Amino acid sequence: MLLETFRRLPKRIRFVAWAVVFSFISLVALRLAFWLSFRSLAAQVPAQELLQGLYLGLKFDLRLALFIGVPPLLLGWLRWLDPARRNGATRLWLGYFVAIQALVLFLYLVDFGHYGYVRARLNASVVEHLFPLSVSLHMAWESYPIVWGVLGIALLSALHLILLRRFAVPELARDGAIARPWARRAAVGAMVVLYGLGMYGKWSWYPLRWSDAYFSTNEFVAALALNPVLFLGDTFANRAQRYDQKKVREHYASVAAMLGVDRPDAQALNFARYYAPASAPPEPYNLVVIHLESFAAFKVGTFGNKLNATPNFDAIARDGVLFTNFFVPAVPTARAVFSMVTGIPDYNPGRSASRNPLLVSQHTLINALKGYERFYFLGGSATWGNIRGILQGNIEDLQVFEEGDFEAGRTDAWGISDLALFDKALATLHGRRKPFFAFIQTSGNHRPYTIPDDRRGFELAQVDEATLTANEFDGLPAYNALRFFDYALGDFFRRARQEPYFRNTVFVMYGDHGNPSASPTAWQQLGLTSFHVPFVIYAPGLVKPRRIDQAASLVDLLPTSLTLMGVPHLNTTLGRDLLAPRAPEERFALVPDGLLTDEFFLARSPGGQDRLYQHRSDEPTKEQQAEQPEALARMQRLHQALYQSSLYLLHHNPPRTHAADGAPAQRAK
Repeated sequence: MLLETFRRLPKRIRFVAWAVVFSFISLVALRLAFWLSFRSLAAQVPAQELLQGLYLGLKFDLRLALFIGVPPLLLGWLRWLDPARRNGATRLWLGYFVAIQALVLFLYLVDFGHYGYVRARLNASVVEHLFPLSVSLHMAWESYPIVWGVLGIALLSALHLILLRRFAVPELARDGAIARPWARRAAVGAMVVLYGLGMYGKWSWYPLRWSDAYFSTNEFVAALALNPVLFLGDTFANRAQRYDQKKVREHYASVAAMLGVDRPDAQALNFARYYAPASAPPEPYNLVVIHLESFAAFKVGTFGNKLNATPNFDAIARDGVLFTNFFVPAVPTARAVFSMVTGIPDYNPGRSASRNPLLVSQHTLINALKGYERFYFLGGSATWGNIRGILQGNIEDLQVFEEGDFEAGRTDAWGISDLALFDKALATLHGRRKPFFAFIQTSGNHRPYTIPDDRRGFELAQVDEATLTANEFDGLPAYNALRFFDYALGDFFRRARQEPYFRNTVFVMYGDHGNPSASPTAWQQLGLTSFHVPFVIYAPGLVKPRRIDQAASLVDLLPTSLTLMGVPHLNTTLGRDLLAPRAPEERFALVPDGLLTDEFFLARSPGGQDRLYQHRSDEPTKEQQAEQPEALARMQRLHQALYQSSLYLLHHNPPRTHAADGAPAQRAK
């Protein structure tokens, strides 16, 4: 049946199909060669992870083989490029396939040497090692069997040509099976669908992406899964490093002093400091981090909004520690997740750091929770924003619950409803005897503001446009979506309070970003409403209710939580314990193109004049730079120091063990 369908295809498609098959076989052979060359690194890796890595690798190999076949499929319909009609076109496409095969073999040859040298698959950083060119070529000549490599590429490329002439070229002279037009069109249609599915790579809302290879914290597993040719392309757009190392060193002493670095070293640029509690709690606390999607402070009742959209959150805030001047360093959501997990403001150029394959390996304080079970709950797919690489690739033994793991049906593009997501979290955490960490990422309070059919008593509100605008909402759907999220949050805590673990759990909630206000408020004019969000620590019996007005940042979430819980940890980035006493001038929060302290807001203007505001005064929009030049200069220096340190740390925060020596070894690869 399959052979008969194949013979109904046009000649040029059968010709390309053979070429794709041989390309795929060669890629599989190269993957097996990689395994045989470096299998000693997999001695301690579970067999299940290795098999999953190989399976993903085969899908990446199939994608590359299909990519190679795209040009002749698209251009072969042109008469002068049709190999079924012109001998010259046949020779052209044979030359194309052989040249691509030689290029792939060359890249794999470089990849094997690159991995053997630095234990990383071929990526765009290899460009940095090419210069000075004379030195790099000399080193390669002395270190690697260049002559044998070139001969091998030539022989294997010649073999590829022989196979194409033996199997693919004859298809151009062989007439297809006689079929009615509809059967022929059906065969071509089936071919197109299968081709598209092969390139898409998975049955999911999102296609196969490089981050899927980072499902394990073992770096060899990811290396086994990646295709170096595709990975080189994925990383090439992210190769630029925009930090200025000279400026990082210039400001290092002041930054290290503010962070409390244990062993300052301006040459090594060490940012590490170790926290050891005076005594351990009688039993370990659980930690639940709840990510509040699009949770702008100005829409929340406890921040003064009168439309009462968040009564459940407001009640929690009254009973917990509420930070009223808490800011995220960047938007959108993927940047917030990266910043929270790593403690580094996500200022990766262009796209979020989670989408940059060169930044996937990061140290995180979550791994300091020794003996904890770790869970991540997301209503959609962790492939979104390539966030899987940051979470599952760095957080040890993380159990991910995403699309496909829920009984509830998809509500919209973001997956299941928040109500159903909290249901899954509650069911999973129920009866846990070991301490646990849970990261619950909500997404319903986001366009298109879908309210599911299963509302469990929630009723939509009707509010006139004037009232919505007066309370800074940009429409009724946005207002009801926030109300529904708050309803789901209230239901979660109502049920969680009945669980034995509740009394011993620290709940922390943060808005991942805000929104522009529908009203021209002072903070909207300053451009702060998109970054000003609530942050609450809720742990009845452990912390007393209070409001803290100091400037604080999302990067501070994990250091604050772990210190409160009495968990020893090694901190290597910019996050700090918000509950520790600190001088007012050392309290800060970075925002895009700006910096806030307890008193001032510096708005940077690349190529223009920086502006200074006293954002908590009676005149928050009044420019102060002319009247307070010393304060302006101080804020500019601090911003430069923190911003350049952030850019540097994006590229220099490798996974480490949470040891107490202040200069810990990197995690074993």
